[in-house]
Amino acid sequence: MSDSDFATLSSYAPILLMVLLFYLLLYRPQKKQQKKQIDMLARLKKGTKVVTRGGIMGVVDSVKENTVMIEVAKGVVIEVAKPMIGTDYVTDEELKKEQQEAVDAYNAEKEAEEAAKGK
Repeated sequence: MSDSDFATLSSYAPILLMVLLFYLLLYRPQKKQQKKQIDMLARLKKGTKVVTRGGIMGVVDSVKENTVMIEVAKGVVIEVAKPMIGTDYVTDEELKKEQQEAVDAYNAEKEAEEAAKGK
């Protein structure tokens, strides 16, 4: 490689570095977040607790093609566009219950394995 080839290549290095940084810091995380959002919207079903992008919390009453009916108070149902659903959420009590169920299932599985070995 001659000096002129190296000089040409080194002049492109800052541009290539900026493109790489743009991809790693902006584009890739945004695509991951977008995929996560699409997956969450696809999993929506009656009874799922959600928070809209406007901060309204409620429970999904029904899911239509482009909208979601959310019950925000007893007997109060609003219709929200699917893209405006920010996140689904789990309360602390539900999270603790799910974790305890997982621990209980794990312990039961271990006990069954030990009982099978003991025979």
